[in-house]
Amino acid sequence: PQESKARVNARNSRVASMCTLGHQAAAHFPDMGDPVDLDEEMLDASFQMDPDISERVQQLESDDLRVLALAAEFLFERSHTSNLQAEANKEQIRRENAIPKLCAVLRMPCWDAKYQACSALSELAFRNEKNCLTIVRAPGALDSVVELITTGNGGTMQEDAALVINNCAAFSEKACPAIVACPGLVDALKHLAIEGSFGAKNVAVGAINCLSRCRAAKDDLMASRVVEEALTPVLREPGSGDKHEARLARAAMAMANLTGNVDDAGQKGLDNYQSAIATTVKILGFALDGRSWAGIHFAPYSVVYPLNNLAANPKNREQLVECGLLELLARFINDWKRVGHHADETLLLAIELTSHLKGAWAWQQRMREGGVVTALKKVRDRRRRESVECSMRAEELLDELLQGHLAVWMGQHPRLGSHSSLHCLDEYATGIILDYAFGGHLCALDNVCADHVSLCPLGNV
Repeated sequence: PQESKARVNARNSRVASMCTLGHQAAAHFPDMGDPVDLDEEMLDASFQMDPDISERVQQLESDDLRVLALAAEFLFERSHTSNLQAEANKEQIRRENAIPKLCAVLRMPCWDAKYQACSALSELAFRNEKNCLTIVRAPGALDSVVELITTGNGGTMQEDAALVINNCAAFSEKACPAIVACPGLVDALKHLAIEGSFGAKNVAVGAINCLSRCRAAKDDLMASRVVEEALTPVLREPGSGDKHEARLARAAMAMANLTGNVDDAGQKGLDNYQSAIATTVKILGFALDGRSWAGIHFAPYSVVYPLNNLAANPKNREQLVECGLLELLARFINDWKRVGHHADETLLLAIELTSHLKGAWAWQQRMREGGVVTALKKVRDRRRRESVECSMRAEELLDELLQGHLAVWMGQHPRLGSHSSLHCLDEYATGIILDYAFGGHLCALDNVCADHVSLCPLGNV
């Protein structure tokens, strides 16, 4: 999620006073949210170093806890998305070995320094896979986060600590196995999702959702009973408002990623589950618009992934179609661009998701009317440099959608029969008519002639 400078400044009004060494500058941190998939720009090794950053990195080794807290806050501000040089600053901070030093601050006996370090680490992980991996590999870093989530000084500290995990899991799938393998970390997130403050609950559920997209972490998450002991209770929570709906939707997404669905017995008492599915479809619309919802900026990948898992279960398909998913898929496939490291994977998932929903004839009609066929042709023809795999899968789906033995020739009409004026058209003109009528390929008309009035199988319509 991205915050405006005004919002960042507003957060500065919350002055932290947890150290006994005098007044501290107020820390601020970004709202929790699922990631926006953007490729990290390849920064030239000769980019200009910021001497102020270098000075603050050195200050992270100070024995003065107040200096530590101020240095960590400075690094957060230089890493925040509101800073025009944020990406270059993050690169410099990592290259100057500041991340292990910030992780060491988490073990200091000053809550304000820990708070500022958490803010800096969560922002350094945002949209930067190298930083994510550096954080989870830093000695003692994950153990310190577990301690902060478990014994944090109120909801704000717990929220910030969980946000470090959320962003590392969101922007680096390679970091997820190390996260779930850390003793006590998943249990800490589970407890926070149920017993934490309102904001901490949101962050914890979001972190579990991000972890659930990693296939290598699935077994550990299931073994920890995260579905039964965290996601299911969350889906039973009463409440209202966008942020509450967003938490339920992310719980449903995580459940879909881990299980594909909940069984009939598990659905008892989960009235929120079906509404959360509808909310997930709505979230995809916001993601395609590039708009945030409930303070969260969702990436299409983070929504299409669980929707594909949901659609794999036939019980969910009718509701997904009724919520307008087919039209959103047509829009996504038609407007797709190769932006971000998940671009091809998201497109492939969208095609697979569309394939799950092709069953009923009425749904296929909605696909044609919504522009799915036209969009798939773009992918098949690789007009935007789509991957070969996406092109092949699009062609397969087009064949499935457009093939069939359909009676469309007016020669079969019980009233006009062989007297239909359509017999005057040649195969080329008839093919164009059928292409417009069915939104498919130009048809190959076999054994059709002016005096032939029997049933004619027409393929590829």
